[in-house]
Amino acid sequence: MSVEIIFRETKTGLEIISGRRRLDALLAVRDEVAMTSPSVGEVVIARLPDGRLQASANPEHIELFRQPETSAGNKKSFA
Repeated sequence: MSVEIIFRETKTGLEIISGRRRLDALLAVRDEVAMTSPSVGEVVIARLPDGRLQASANPEHIELFRQPETSAGNKKSFA
C-alpha cells in the first residue's frame, strides 16, 4: 500500500504538512508505519498510548516495521 504524506523536519521533530488523515487511517490499522521521505529519509511513525505521534529514523526500527511490498501476481481475493 502506498499513500502520500508530506512532512518536514523542524527543530523539535517532524511536522506533517499534508496527509494527516491518511496517516491516521494507517495508524488505525497498524501500530507503526514505516515511510520514506525525499527530504528526511526513512522513518517509522507510531502512535503512543497518550495519542501523541513518535517518529524514529533508527535503521533497526525501520527494518523491523517495514512492510514487504506485495506484487500484483500474489494478490488473493476472498470474494
